Amino acid sequence: MTKKHIPAEGSRTLGLTFAGGGNRAFYQLGLMNRWGNRLWPQVAAIASCSAGACVAAFILSGRQQEASDFWLRRRAGVTKNFEFSKLLQGKRPTPHAPIYRDTLLCSFDHGGLEQIQQLPFPFWILTTSWTRLLPAFSAVLLGITAYSLEKKLKDEMIHPSFGRKLGFNPVAFDARSCTTPEQLADLILASSATPPFTPLGNFRGFRLLDGGIVDNAPAFLLDDNPAVTKNLVLLTRPYPAQVLGRQGKRLYLAPSRETPVERWDYTQPDKVFETVAMGETEADQHAPLLEAFLAS
Repeated sequence: MTKKHIPAEGSRTLGLTFAGGGNRAFYQLGLMNRWGNRLWPQVAAIASCSAGACVAAFILSGRQQEASDFWLRRRAGVTKNFEFSKLLQGKRPTPHAPIYRDTLLCSFDHGGLEQIQQLPFPFWILTTSWTRLLPAFSAVLLGITAYSLEKKLKDEMIHPSFGRKLGFNPVAFDARSCTTPEQLADLILASSATPPFTPLGNFRGFRLLDGGIVDNAPAFLLDDNPAVTKNLVLLTRPYPAQVLGRQGKRLYLAPSRETPVERWDYTQPDKVFETVAMGETEADQHAPLLEAFLAS
């Protein structure tokens, strides 16, 4: 994507929400590969979380291909997603965090950060905070367990509630306010903080966890934006039909089946590209709903 696809002027009334989901978020990349030229000039604001924030940043930096090529090289040689032997040695048992961070830095290099700073709309990235009375380890265990349990109990759940009831709070930052590539990488990693795969987030002095603990599809971040009259919510896993489609001023679109790649699998890069291709193919299937939504 280049600057000419995101003009600073014109009628902007569309919100875009990029849900989290680890590698499954590359389904969104496939959708936007097909729809980007049509949608970006209409965007008034973005809401994002975790890997959805990563995908949106890759696109908006204008360095999507460079980041993809770098990730392939950087993850070369990874054959396991978790190594107990390293854990027993007191080492990081997973390869994800340094590869993730380095790939983000590649995306924000050579003008990528500047493209994001110059966006004519806010690019919100959701993180989760918790009470200081709760130790970090306990917060991680409680937050991730609560989200996983609610997801199992409610297969139709898009927007979780257990996290907030337990005292976890949403904290969102505009990516445009980041002044260095390292700072923006810190923000996206904080939004993706899911130990042991990625470490506890640290951004501007805040200890933070994955934004998905409070809402993995944070469309609510755009509810108070008067410019946003419609919000296109791009999900990363299948949901029951009754919670998808047009819901008020939101349109929820999801994969028709499980994506080829799993959330934290760095061992099979071909599955990532298959997931992108799946999004590109299903963009045609979703097109009638999208067209009706934009025309209404």
